[in-house]
Amino acid sequence: MKKILLFSVALIIGLAVTAQNFQLKNSVPTAKKVTEQAVGIEPASTSNATVTPGPVMVNGDGVDVVSVITIGTSANAYGNGYAGGQKTLVWADPLLGVVQNFHRLGPGATPPSFSGYLGFDLGINKGMTSTDWTVNNQVYNAVENAGGTYFVDAARYPQAVIYNPGTGIDDAVCAFFAPNLSNTLSTWGGLSYGTAKLTNTADSTKHLYWYAPPPYTYIPDGMMLLGDGKIIVTDLDQNWESGAVEYQGNIILTTGVWNATDMDFEYTMSLLEHPTLDNQRPANERIAASPNGMHVWVVSLANTGDLPPVGGVQERFYPILWHSADYGVTWSDPIPVQLDGTDGIDPIKNFLSDYRIEQLYTPPFPTRDEIPYTTAFDCDIVVDAWGNPHIGVVVGVSADGYSIATGDSSYAVFDVYSPDKGDTWCAALMGHPWTFRGDYGDLTEDNRVNASVNYAGDKVFFTWIDTQVPGITDNINPDVFARGFDLVLNALTSVNGDDQPNNVTFLSDVTQQAYFSTASYYTFSVGEFDYIPIVSELLSDPNDPAAPVTFKYIPDFAYQDGDFTIMRPDCSVPFPVGVDNRKAELEISIYPNPVTDIAVMKVNMIQGGNVQISLTNMLGQTVMNLNKGFVAAGNQQFTLDARNLNAGVYFATVQINGEKYTRKVVVE
Repeated sequence: MKKILLFSVALIIGLAVTAQNFQLKNSVPTAKKVTEQAVGIEPASTSNATVTPGPVMVNGDGVDVVSVITIGTSANAYGNGYAGGQKTLVWADPLLGVVQNFHRLGPGATPPSFSGYLGFDLGINKGMTSTDWTVNNQVYNAVENAGGTYFVDAARYPQAVIYNPGTGIDDAVCAFFAPNLSNTLSTWGGLSYGTAKLTNTADSTKHLYWYAPPPYTYIPDGMMLLGDGKIIVTDLDQNWESGAVEYQGNIILTTGVWNATDMDFEYTMSLLEHPTLDNQRPANERIAASPNGMHVWVVSLANTGDLPPVGGVQERFYPILWHSADYGVTWSDPIPVQLDGTDGIDPIKNFLSDYRIEQLYTPPFPTRDEIPYTTAFDCDIVVDAWGNPHIGVVVGVSADGYSIATGDSSYAVFDVYSPDKGDTWCAALMGHPWTFRGDYGDLTEDNRVNASVNYAGDKVFFTWIDTQVPGITDNINPDVFARGFDLVLNALTSVNGDDQPNNVTFLSDVTQQAYFSTASYYTFSVGEFDYIPIVSELLSDPNDPAAPVTFKYIPDFAYQDGDFTIMRPDCSVPFPVGVDNRKAELEISIYPNPVTDIAVMKVNMIQGGNVQISLTNMLGQTVMNLNKGFVAAGNQQFTLDARNLNAGVYFATVQINGEKYTRKVVVE
């Protein structure tokens, strides 16, 4: 096995020498995987300050504006932010009609600010109103102090699911899993886990696993309920004893089986072999299962060294998957997914326009088969009713050294999926973020793509965070964006018929403040509606993640059957070359907004073209239509007279050479 691997690496190196290495322009920004925050422990907080929950928000009374409900609190932002990623933090049980937001507690007293305590916020009746919620239900406390600042059993970066072994909510339990410090090294390596009744948290269990390698347990990223009393948690096998993280070439599977006598899960560990090129630590790993639990998939973002370089670039991330068709008992060999090159996925290879390629590269320009693509550094995964995986992930042009180009239109959110359980792969483009990474003190956060699926397994949904504020180039004022994919119709959701994602939090009480947002694995299906449970972590001080935070729940964002209007090309037919729509969308602004009389719309025209502007109301009725004829390239501005319009939400659509770009306008 080692000889084969060495030969493969040698062959790849040989190919890289002869391949054309196309050069990105020096002006193209790039981002590397953040590694520092996965090693350290956040500073201890001694704050006993309280977080005063705000009033229940009423924005849901407005058309197309979501409600926001204040739920629980935490001593700091690190639980959802620091190594938070796409952990299983929000879990909806469609059969019980309950939703759980699991998190660290606080602020409070010793241990520091309760930051090592765990609890959940529980919403019954799908959590639709504030009276449906009980918050900060404690299920775990830290008691073992070795004399240092931290309690060694203080739990961090938790995950949790809901398991119902009976027939109703009184039988259901919250099953949680989290890393802790080790009683021997006072650093990472321990695990905290247990259960608690949803309606009686005093009926709970607590278990501690102390550091005992091999394997080298660290900070688990994935947790999945397989259905009839089985849970699998995923972690990367990593030795951190030297102070640096040394990847050991495995994914750890910690499998829990329900013990009906003890009313608890009993866990055992096993390994999935996962060698990587140059022993590069994978960027992320997650796990998901089909609604019946039979088909289980584990995904990692890494580089196995099995795929050839493209455009002279070998060091790039791509999804690697393992499939179990027997409820997680046996597993396939690793399945690397080639995104680029002659054997790549057409929707990914063709999402860049010719214009954008010329803006990214210096001459000679690469062909579409010569552009290397990489995933970003986290992902999420769901499994549909047919046992097929859907990976929600940002994919973009690869730069050197496992970096992703974050220039305008060089990356996008995709559903990378297989229609036949891993034999072939396709992708559906969900949307173009404007910004990639935001910094919050010593925390960073990228687009944080989350994947959700309805319980029938025939619709999948993707949410991510993005800052779309003209002039702001970092993802520091995020909103939640969403897109749905009907797998039966092969259709995506639209915004007033346009091929765009929805801005979920636009004009809500967390607009441009939807930090570290997370969505549930399952949605709530009510008739033809699918509600996506979403929780944001509102930072009391965006520059100080050690300050207390408040969780905000969005109960009423839903897609209905009629929203799926964008028919996707079938994967078996040639995929059209992407249109360059994001650049224009990026440089269209309306001010003031909200407007009471006259607003100015500024458009940076990349090239001259025929321009038509229309304004429609929430009923789709056109209330204004301006034909500007041919407009020259450059910065142009137009006026919108709102003095005769009723107060409300409108949509301003600019058509440039037939391409549509839409902005919301609020008239007061």
